[in-house]
Amino acid sequence: MSRDSNLDRALVSGIAWTAILRWSAQGVSWIATFLAARLLLPADYGIVSMATLGIGFLRMVEDFGLDSILVQDRSIQGREQARLAGLILATGVVFCLAFLALAHSIAGFFKEPQVAGAIAALSLLFVTDALQVVPRAALQRNLEFRRFAALTLVQVVATQVVLIASAAGGWGFWSLVASSLAGAIAVTVTLIVWRPYAVAWPRELASLARPLLQGWRVIAGRIAYYFFTSGDQWIVGRMLGKESLGIYNFAQTFGNLPLQEVTAIVSRVVPGVFSESQQDRAKLRHYFLLLTRFVACLTVPLAIGLALTADLVVHLALGPKWEGVIAPLRLLCLYAAFQGCQVLVAHVLMWTGRFRAIMWCTVLAAVVMPAGFYLAAGKGLVGIAVVWVVLYPIANMPALILGLQTVSVSIRGWLAALSPSLFAALAMTVAVLVVRRMLPAYPVPVTLALVSGSGALVYAAVLWLAFRRETLEMVNFVRNVRAHGAPTAPAPANP
Repeated sequence: MSRDSNLDRALVSGIAWTAILRWSAQGVSWIATFLAARLLLPADYGIVSMATLGIGFLRMVEDFGLDSILVQDRSIQGREQARLAGLILATGVVFCLAFLALAHSIAGFFKEPQVAGAIAALSLLFVTDALQVVPRAALQRNLEFRRFAALTLVQVVATQVVLIASAAGGWGFWSLVASSLAGAIAVTVTLIVWRPYAVAWPRELASLARPLLQGWRVIAGRIAYYFFTSGDQWIVGRMLGKESLGIYNFAQTFGNLPLQEVTAIVSRVVPGVFSESQQDRAKLRHYFLLLTRFVACLTVPLAIGLALTADLVVHLALGPKWEGVIAPLRLLCLYAAFQGCQVLVAHVLMWTGRFRAIMWCTVLAAVVMPAGFYLAAGKGLVGIAVVWVVLYPIANMPALILGLQTVSVSIRGWLAALSPSLFAALAMTVAVLVVRRMLPAYPVPVTLALVSGSGALVYAAVLWLAFRRETLEMVNFVRNVRAHGAPTAPAPANP
């Protein structure tokens, strides 16, 4: 069996297993989230968001970017890997102790004393994150997508059981803290059982110069990414308060849901596939265009559909106390639709080793986006959301151009891959607006079901009637791969 066939089967099998296990887990997760939203207050979510903003920054850099390097550079093995694991673990412990010391200062910045306790508890995440880096990279490198997908189920079950039990017990914001820790600990234990590995004291750092040099570029990009993706939350928390931050976080959670649920599946598979084919640009281009069309065909209609029905979804799922979520949610869904069209560009740059390009493109966004958030804060949450819709596509343009150049795809070729989802989503939008206007005053669940159903039917019909060739290409790819059986993964690397 050819290497290309094995990689095709690994890709499809990985997507299938990730979809089955992740969506099963997310069904449980969203039921628990809706129940928790009715038991907790917006302020509870705001407090935990303030705590995770500070911790989230260093969580992105504590591994020195080596999680990506260990996947992209397959030559790192044995003693070199053990020393890197020791360096990552030592850094995680130091960061944990540092945030224990800084907890009260960060709480003072937000003028919320309760944030200090949440930060102290959540600082343990630095240690669990550090222990996960090497086994996660091993699963990615060896295309063990089934186990990688199962981690999501493990995390969600542990997180949501603790969340509902503690929220029902009246723990308030502590239920969110406890659930985060429970999920992290469950995943860490599972990974170590599946992929045990050696840890050595990080001596002779000069011998680690090559991966650390690449890693600092990843870190620089992550620091910049943190500032442009979290700048809105810092500004909302500081200028608009914990209530607004809690509402905004739910708007982001719902707005990113279509993007997250689709790309989370593909993103688990893409690192191994893209890094495996990085030396063959024709093959890389094939996978990029195929997956771009696949992601857009799922993400765009989900995001646009959620924007069109945001009021119905919020009233049904969260209740009247979350009314403020609706307006920013509609706008953030538009951002999610754009992001779904080009999310694989970053993967192309990352898994072909263009870390410097990613770094500078992200730095540009880190300068532009927070400035936009600050200027828009006077318009409230809607103003913040408008920045994502208007300013982000402009700031992201250099990364898009470089990514397309990397796989030798023109703007026209990229738009051609997106055309089925864009035209079908336009027809769906018209259909939903017409149906909503014509429907009598049914109960919210009935209205939502009728509107969503009509939109889905129109979207599917346009795909089949106007873009049958492109749709069949995706379907036939899956059929051809399945016809040859399950994928054959390469032999596991030595721990």
